[in-house]
Amino acid sequence: MFIERVFLRCVAVISGLSFCVPLMANAGANWQISNRVVIEHGVLSIDHSKNVKQITLAQAQGGFKADLGVGLFQNRQKVELSFNETNLPGKRLSMTTRIVTAPVIYVASELPKDSCAFKLVLDHEMKHQDYDLEVLRIMSDEVRQFSQDVFDTAAIERTGSLNQEQARNRFFQQFNYVYQALGQMRHPVIDSPESYRDLSGQCNGELGRLLAGKQNQANSTRPAAAKVAK
Repeated sequence: MFIERVFLRCVAVISGLSFCVPLMANAGANWQISNRVVIEHGVLSIDHSKNVKQITLAQAQGGFKADLGVGLFQNRQKVELSFNETNLPGKRLSMTTRIVTAPVIYVASELPKDSCAFKLVLDHEMKHQDYDLEVLRIMSDEVRQFSQDVFDTAAIERTGSLNQEQARNRFFQQFNYVYQALGQMRHPVIDSPESYRDLSGQCNGELGRLLAGKQNQANSTRPAAAKVAK
């Protein structure tokens, strides 16, 4: 059984972040709980087939509303939790967490591959991938640590068995919370208003010129939005 989640980071005129509430259970202090973490990193792919409209829509679907989306980092993760041993008399709980990633960077097709603007957006999104890799490196220890608390061992002792569906629900909610919290400590450094202003001024303003028509279309169809969505 596995859960599949999509985590998004993007270059946009507007960006925003969501936050979750942690769910913790009271694990028995006398239980021996182990969780082996295996991470399989997929090869990063660069997709230049999506236009500004498509990337902007993808950002909105991921919770990042934008007038114009020119770049997007997406990491589709398949997270699987398997239980290896539930030993009630010995108070032992052993499991394995397997994380398989499929990272992709989208750069708007309106930006020619040989343009300075294309390289500018690509380099920006590569920073997001670097941060995501940093978060994944930390996640191994985080998963092992919160596994000591998230499983309701009192219920195991009370019922004499492990409710795997409930245990997985608790685990995946906590996994998502920790992953998002770690990302929010890093990605906003890249996606600050100051960062976007700096990007706009590079390449002699080429990015703005290439998107000038798109910006005019957006302004003519809806009111201007704030720079950063909360």
